[in-house]
Amino acid sequence: MNAPTPNLGPDVVDTGHSDARQARKLTSNEFTAVAVVAAMVAVLGLLGFVNSFAAVADAARPSFGSFAWTVPLGIDLGIAIFAALDIVLGRLDMRVRWLRLIPWTLTGATVYLNVAGESTAFGKVAHAVLPCLWVAAVEIGAHVVRVRAGIEAGTRMDGIRASRWFLAPVRTGALWRRMVLWEIRSYPDALNRERSRLLVRTDLQDTYGAVAWRWKAPRKVRALYRLGELAPAPTAPNADAPSLTIADRPALNAGPSAPTEPDPSAPAEKTVRRTDGRTTRGRSGTKSGGRSRTGARTGKRTPKRTVPDVDDLMPLGWRIAADLETRDVPLKRDSLAAEIRKTGQKVSSERVGALLDRLKSEAPTDPTPVNATDTDAAVSAAAEGSDAR
Repeated sequence: MNAPTPNLGPDVVDTGHSDARQARKLTSNEFTAVAVVAAMVAVLGLLGFVNSFAAVADAARPSFGSFAWTVPLGIDLGIAIFAALDIVLGRLDMRVRWLRLIPWTLTGATVYLNVAGESTAFGKVAHAVLPCLWVAAVEIGAHVVRVRAGIEAGTRMDGIRASRWFLAPVRTGALWRRMVLWEIRSYPDALNRERSRLLVRTDLQDTYGAVAWRWKAPRKVRALYRLGELAPAPTAPNADAPSLTIADRPALNAGPSAPTEPDPSAPAEKTVRRTDGRTTRGRSGTKSGGRSRTGARTGKRTPKRTVPDVDDLMPLGWRIAADLETRDVPLKRDSLAAEIRKTGQKVSSERVGALLDRLKSEAPTDPTPVNATDTDAAVSAAAEGSDAR
């Protein structure tokens, strides 16, 4: 029989990330605090401009003459303009990464021109501190704006905490790699998908083998596993074993995986037959072939009970499947065999496996719940049809 085709319908994870978050709106108090901080940063920049204006103008007078005042004005305006442009583009989620280098370069030029005219260490440090504070404040503001814009646009990727990198560097690196490859923005979502991936891999190993699942599992299942789009099926409340994402393996050459309760009348019937056979052989004095010769002599044959084939069991199987579905019990080989044996019908594991494949691949003609009357009628009809053949 061919390899089972997994039922991926309800177990495929939606690839569309629904974890789009919205940046929290500022309260009135927070907005007031932000406004005050922005005003203080503006004052800081103004102080730096005033202090460096004269020094830069004096340093530029030998080269620019009467237009030396345009040099500090142009440099300071360039710092403010390009810093504001970086913030605006970050807010629009259209940030240009190299744009932030322009304010840094202009600030470095301002510091150099201020320090060049000073001979004392105090003067050099004093002229360098104010421009550096301005650039630091602008970078912090740009970072806040970019983070909020990324959250609102859904393009910001969460970081992984440093403690996880320290405790499990290899697995954390693999998790970070999947976050980048699968475009998972949320760190909790990445953890949930990692747990689901481990459970799916365990199901594949239980179904196809610890290592053989890498080539025995269907290619579609392996592809979905690599893409992270498989999730373990939820465990049924009445099932002893967890239901797998991948369909059960065919039961043609394997016995039942879990022992089922035998029919109480079965052991007694076997004992009676064995006892009767021994008594008959002891009385007649014949060997093992005496019974068949006696039967051939008299012309009487013991009626042999035939086992119905899969076609005769299909109506009963559909009713059992419908009844299991109403009880929220998964349709598996063991549960199907147990329900059939409850009706008094004896079937082998091979027929149960073939019947299970037929039930999963064919639509029922009359999927009504099973009851005692319908079961007896189905069993009688199956037995009569088999005896007639």
